[in-house]
Amino acid sequence: MTKELDVHVLKSHTGAVNAVSFFDGDEKFVSAGDDSCLIGWSVDEKRCIFKLKGHEAPIKASSASPSGLKIVSGSWDRTVRIWDGSSTNCLWTLQHEALVLGVSFSEETSLITVCCDDKTAKVWDMRTYENVMTFTGHSNSVTCCAQNEFTVATGSLDKTIRLSDMRTGSTLLMLTGHTSAVSAVDISSDGFKLCSGSWDKTVRVWDVHAGTYRTQGPRVMYEHEGCVSSCKFAVDNKKIVSGGFDKTVIIWDALATKKRHKIRAHGSWINDIAMTVDGKWLLSCSKDRTIRMWNVENADKMPVVLHNKLSMGYKFQECVDCQRTFKVEKRDLIEVGEEYIRCVYCRMPTRSYHRLSEHDLFISATETESKIEIVEKSDVALEA
Repeated sequence: MTKELDVHVLKSHTGAVNAVSFFDGDEKFVSAGDDSCLIGWSVDEKRCIFKLKGHEAPIKASSASPSGLKIVSGSWDRTVRIWDGSSTNCLWTLQHEALVLGVSFSEETSLITVCCDDKTAKVWDMRTYENVMTFTGHSNSVTCCAQNEFTVATGSLDKTIRLSDMRTGSTLLMLTGHTSAVSAVDISSDGFKLCSGSWDKTVRVWDVHAGTYRTQGPRVMYEHEGCVSSCKFAVDNKKIVSGGFDKTVIIWDALATKKRHKIRAHGSWINDIAMTVDGKWLLSCSKDRTIRMWNVENADKMPVVLHNKLSMGYKFQECVDCQRTFKVEKRDLIEVGEEYIRCVYCRMPTRSYHRLSEHDLFISATETESKIEIVEKSDVALEA
């Protein structure tokens, strides 16, 4: 049984790392930092493969096309730069009147959405490098954005989220509920749901297709102990990953809206996260100047996940034969002697069933916790 997460710590930035995104079939990723550099990395080799310079201030956002043909970066120097993913040349510089806080790029439509400190989000056509649309309506800085072929979602310091039509520019929905600034938004791949992260320490999931948030509100997930800086859906929409100023990354069950894993990931604030299409690799970047690449493919098999099950009221025992910890159920146990029980695998040849006492069925969280190893590796721990 897996007892550790495979983690690789990558260092090359000389300042805080603010954004990460995979590209080129998840074989590479790009990172952006306060050192005004974009750095490309090889996933297999875990090393820097190129550095892009040109911005004159911290780069606060970046996005790359899945094919790797284009890389987009947004900076506090009030520019957005478009880079050729193959030659790494700067193709175009888009000038803005305000600080650039976020970017989102759609390869299908060749449109870039840029979030600005002037309360607007501007849409640029990469084929003509023209500003084709400007979204207004927020009463404070627009901090984050996400888009698909038809819609764009924007989050703001005004605590609201706006969902707008990419074709007409009209506002489709305005979502309220966060009690502080909205710092992250993402749209599920099917377009049915939206997730948001906020300085109010919550991640919220909005069903914008069925509209259940109108009567029931969004599903609110509380686990972060600091501001949420990033949240994103997995490609299959079954998971949501979030990172925060509490230095942790949390993997959520998107359907049940419950925590699956909590990773104590960095020595300082986490600024952004990204996940590969197959769900194997998870990236986190931080103010501590590092990027960490986690293999989360087998995270569900880690013994520490039992902590979460204990909190849900499950009870556990250690099998006397194989010493594996397993969930106890009254209807499906065999008593061996007076004190011990065996797991279903070890007792399969035996078909006699006996009733266990309540004492046998109860194992306290404290007793079980002592049998579950909390992994700490380079100041990292996985929690449930």
